[in-house]
Amino acid sequence: MSHNDLYSLPAAEKLHIIETLWDKLNDEDIESPQWHQDVLMERKALYDQGKLKLISLDDLKKNLR
Repeated sequence: MSHNDLYSLPAAEKLHIIETLWDKLNDEDIESPQWHQDVLMERKALYDQGKLKLISLDDLKKNLR
């Protein structure tokens, strides 16, 4: 299947393909890069120190508009 074939598919079929691929990825042991862990640890340290401002999901959505 070419890129053009994929682009011409209806949205429902594209979503089905994405879901199928995502499910397959979940079956595999995929390691996150070290920088992901580094960012998470940095953010946790800021949270533990009270230096991280948290907002609700609703406030986040409002700020994105």
